[in-house]
Amino acid sequence: MAVEIKKIKRAIGGRQFGASSVMEQSSLRPSYVQKKPPCMDNCPNSEKIREYLQFIAQSEAYGREIDDSIREGFYILTDTNPLPAVTGRVCPHPCETACNRTAKDAAVAINAVEMFIGDFGIENKLPLRKLTDEKRKEKVAIVGSGPAGLSCAYQLARRGYNVTVFEIFEKAGGMLRYGIPRFRLPKNVLDAEIERIKDLGVEFVFNSPIGKDISLDRLKKEFDAVFIGIGAYNNISLGINESGISNVFSGLEFLKRVNSGEMSDLGSHVIVVGGGDSAMDCARTARRLPTTKKVTVVYRRGREQMPANPEEVSAAMKEGIDFKFMAAPINIDEKGDRTLSVAFQPTKLGEKDASGRAQFIMAEGDPTFTLECSALIASCGQKPNFAGFEDISKVLKRGYLNIDDKGLIEGESNVFAGGDAIGFWLVTQAIGSGNSAAFSIHERLSGEPVPVDKRLIVNSKDMHLEYYEPSERHERREREIAEVNGDFQTIVYGLYKEEFVQEAKRCLSCGLCYDCGNCFMYCSKGCIKMLQKGQHYEFHLETCNGCAKCFETCPCGYIEMS
Repeated sequence: MAVEIKKIKRAIGGRQFGASSVMEQSSLRPSYVQKKPPCMDNCPNSEKIREYLQFIAQSEAYGREIDDSIREGFYILTDTNPLPAVTGRVCPHPCETACNRTAKDAAVAINAVEMFIGDFGIENKLPLRKLTDEKRKEKVAIVGSGPAGLSCAYQLARRGYNVTVFEIFEKAGGMLRYGIPRFRLPKNVLDAEIERIKDLGVEFVFNSPIGKDISLDRLKKEFDAVFIGIGAYNNISLGINESGISNVFSGLEFLKRVNSGEMSDLGSHVIVVGGGDSAMDCARTARRLPTTKKVTVVYRRGREQMPANPEEVSAAMKEGIDFKFMAAPINIDEKGDRTLSVAFQPTKLGEKDASGRAQFIMAEGDPTFTLECSALIASCGQKPNFAGFEDISKVLKRGYLNIDDKGLIEGESNVFAGGDAIGFWLVTQAIGSGNSAAFSIHERLSGEPVPVDKRLIVNSKDMHLEYYEPSERHERREREIAEVNGDFQTIVYGLYKEEFVQEAKRCLSCGLCYDCGNCFMYCSKGCIKMLQKGQHYEFHLETCNGCAKCFETCPCGYIEMS
C-alpha cells in the first residue's frame, strides 16, 4: 500500500519509519479495518480459526482460566463445524497451507489444535449450542447422515427447525463410519460427536433407503425442504476383467466390511490399485489384517501426481507398504488356491487434463509384468448411486447433481444437495457444503438473508512479520507400532495442554488487533486511545498529521491509510 508522504528515514527496531516531527502534512489518515485471515478463507467450512486461537492465546492476558477459554473456543469452532474431533483427525488441513506463519517459520498446527479442542469437548461433555429456543413449524428432511447431512442437520436444528435424517445403513456417519479405518478415526469419537447432534432434537430414521421405503416425491410433499447428502457408494471399476473373480474387491466394499467386522482375512499378499486417500486407507487397513504379510500399492502415475494426502502416503511407506508407480492393470488370472496373477502395463504421463493433472498413457512398447497376490483391491474412486432419485438425476454435471450457488438442485424448488452427491469431496468440504445448504434453506423458509463475508484477505506481504518472535511448531506424537499386523489402535496422540496453549500463541492474529500496543506506542501525536482490555484501541484523529507510523508498525495488517 503506497503512503504518499515525504519521509525522513530513521531506524526503529530494524525498520525505517517516517519521522513525523519534521515531515510535511499528509492527507492520508489511519483506520482500523478487520481483514479475513487466509486460514479461514482456505477452510472449506470457514472455521473461525483466528478467533478461537486468539481467544485461547490471550487467556492469561485477559485474566481467564485456560479451561474457560478452551470451552469458549469449542463454541467458536463448532459454530461452523459440529465434528471437530473428527476433522481434527482426518482433515488434510488446507488451512495450514494458507497460514501466513509459513513466511516466518512454520504454519500453526491448526489441525492438532482442532483435535485438542474437539477431544476437550467430548471429555467435558460439552453440548452443542442452539441459536434459539424457538421451535419453528417448518420440517426439513436430510437424506444421508455423512458429514454433509450431519452438518446440514446441525445448522438447521440449532435454528429451531424440525429435522429428520433418513439413513440407508443401520448407523449414522456415512463414509466417516464405513470408509475411514478406526486406527485413524476411533468409532467412540465419531459416536460422541453424532450424539451431540441428536441431542439437539434431530430425529434419525435408519435402514431407510429413499426410493424403496419412501419416495423422494413423498419427502418433497411432507417436508418444507429436502437436503440430499447420499455420498458416493458406486465404485469406479478397473475397466478390465475383474468382474466375477473371487478375492477382487472394490475399495469401499473392503473398508466397509472390515469396519463392520465382516472381514479379517485376505491372505498373505494384497495388491491395492489406486493413488487417492481411500487407496491409502485400504492399503494400511489390509496391512493390519492378521494374515497379511505384504501389501503393494500400484498407481498409474508417479508419486508427485498422487491425489492422496502426502502425509498418508508417507505413513503407508513407514508401515512397510510397497509402492509401484507408472503402471496400470490390464488382466487378472485366477489361478486357484487363493492366488491371482495380475498383469500390468507400464504407463507414461501425457497432456494435462481440465483439472491440471497429467493424464496417463499406456506405454504400449514397454514389456508387461505380472504380480501374484492373494487378493486385489480396486480403489479408483466412487460415484453417487442415484437409484431412487431418478427425477433429480436427469440433469447431471459430470456424474454429480447440478446445483446453483445456493445449493439448490437444478429444476427443483425445495431440494438441495451437498457432499459427494455434488462432487467427490473431502470431509471438510462436505461439512462446508452442508452448512451452505442449511443457510440457504433457512433463508428460503425464514426470509433472513445469508450473510456474505466481504472482508479482504490479509496476506503475509500486508503484515510486518519481523515483529513476531520465531517459534517452533508443536507436532502431535505418532504411536510407535512394533508390529502392524492386527493393530487397529489409534496411531496419533493429541498435544499436551501446555503444547496446545503454546501452539495457539503462535497464531499471528492476521488482520485483527491482538493488543501488541505498537500503534499506541509509536504515535507521537496522541491520536490513539487505549480502551478497556479486550476492546483494543480507537483513533482520535484531531491531531493526526498522517505520519503513518501506526500503519508501519502494525504487525498484523489491521491498519489502513486512506
